[in-house]
Amino acid sequence: MLFLFPAAAAATGYVQVYAHRGARAFSPENTLAAYKTGLRIGADWVDMDIVLTKDNEVLVSHDLVVNPDIARDPRGKFLFKSREALKASPPEEKAAYNAEYTAKNLTLAELQKFDVGRLNPDSAYSRFFPDQLPADGARMPTLLEVARYVNKATNGKAGFQIEMKTDPSHPEYSPDPKAFAEALYKTLKAADIIDRAEIQAFDFRCLFELQKLDKRVKTAYLTSRENENGAADSFFQDDAAAASVWTGGKLVRDYGGSIPKMVKALGGYAWEPEDAELTKETLGEAHQLGLKVVVWSWPELLGTAFDAKLVEKLIDWGVDGIITDDPGRLASMLAARGKHVPPRYENAD
Repeated sequence: MLFLFPAAAAATGYVQVYAHRGARAFSPENTLAAYKTGLRIGADWVDMDIVLTKDNEVLVSHDLVVNPDIARDPRGKFLFKSREALKASPPEEKAAYNAEYTAKNLTLAELQKFDVGRLNPDSAYSRFFPDQLPADGARMPTLLEVARYVNKATNGKAGFQIEMKTDPSHPEYSPDPKAFAEALYKTLKAADIIDRAEIQAFDFRCLFELQKLDKRVKTAYLTSRENENGAADSFFQDDAAAASVWTGGKLVRDYGGSIPKMVKALGGYAWEPEDAELTKETLGEAHQLGLKVVVWSWPELLGTAFDAKLVEKLIDWGVDGIITDDPGRLASMLAARGKHVPPRYENAD
């Protein structure tokens, strides 16, 4: 049943659970420890972010520049006081940090020297996840490592949601979309997960490149409240160049001013809007177009890592999937409503 989408959840009552970064509410994000936790709690899909290293390895990590909120050097010292402190530091200090810790300029071996098994207690990030259990010694794994682990732990049953991390407004930190797509596709084939993967990106160029390589790849187009009318990265700006930074030169106005219509026309399998961005009307429009709709949260803007009232509304509306840091709480809400509860892999090890 897991791979029958796209279809309207309103008709099926089936809401899929995506364990975000491997259930980071309880284990360090994007680590093997987190994927073990997410699978034991129960999930239809494991979610992860990827970057490309200097030596063309696909690494599971959220940040184009290594995050001081989670990364410690070999001496056990966090790389900076916190991400907030880094942002507030003098320009030359920020530039020096970025130059030293940009992922695409470091090899796999260099990046795996960092310990990412504990939250920086001085960071705002740590306050959102007070229940996260440290896993000291955890390293950033490759995508192939994670895929092989999940395949073994679930007997090839779990799905993979993989986000390609780039920033078209900062090419100095970002890998080339074509090279990134080629490296990812090579890994998808090596892990034999093409049919069980959804590849998402805010940078639509990455998805265009994947679709050129293999039309079987399920591409998921990410958007946020920042892409809506009047926001900082709005797709609806009059300035065509500014409106299409993240869409690879495509303009939403050429698709009737509709993000779902644009996603469908560009070859998308799924539209993945921020939960606070989605409306009942745009959800209905996307479903009519045959798109799968999976929502994600922005804790720093919501003020919480899990907004139960918002989740309740999204379930009632009939979204197809919810990406969550707390898959257990989401599964409990689904169970209480008599809906599908994801499989648990209690022996995941």
